[in-house]
Amino acid sequence: MFNRRSTDIKTHELSPLEVSRDQRIPTFSPVAANNGQTKTHVSEFLSIKPGERLMEQWKKSDYVYLIREGLVKLVHGSENGSQVTLGLRSAGWYAGVAQAILDVPNLYSVFAIDDCKVSQIPAADFFGWTTRNVKKLHQVMKSLSLDSIMQAKLHAEINSSSAAERLEHFMQERTNTDSQWKTVDPLPLLKQGELAQLLAVSPEHLCRLRAQRAQER
Repeated sequence: MFNRRSTDIKTHELSPLEVSRDQRIPTFSPVAANNGQTKTHVSEFLSIKPGERLMEQWKKSDYVYLIREGLVKLVHGSENGSQVTLGLRSAGWYAGVAQAILDVPNLYSVFAIDDCKVSQIPAADFFGWTTRNVKKLHQVMKSLSLDSIMQAKLHAEINSSSAAERLEHFMQERTNTDSQWKTVDPLPLLKQGELAQLLAVSPEHLCRLRAQRAQER
């Protein structure tokens, strides 16, 4: 009587806030989170230049990296030489957490798009480093959860919306004013080919879509 299956819960029984909360999480534009709970002296930050690789696909990393400033992209390369951009990430994102916990190689490479500052935590010590502090653990879990949702939303967007719709959603996220999810505008930092990869369209198609969008406005 009291054990109600989750499949019996209808969407119309949820409040508008509960239904829309996940919808407000960006799909394409990276979220910038506060790093205040993992305080590190600025002198200990590593500086990463645009184009430099932070993590390499199919290799294990000796460190987990916390992005303090800047923008990075996740890139998966296939054996035939093609590349797919899996997403963009900004301040507050931990690169290599799942790989460190599972002790597996990286599924993708991570490249800096602009000047970045990062903190590095030895992968072998990451679990102990995380669990020593409840606030730190919460921040890592939040980063992992957000990363999982953004990847799922990206997959859903690519498979359920048109290229024009994906471009429009990207443009809307650039100016996201939601108080909970502060986004970084990646457009000034992305090359046409990088944006095309992110939106899963060809550069030529993207060029036509942007021209059409500019004419309509």
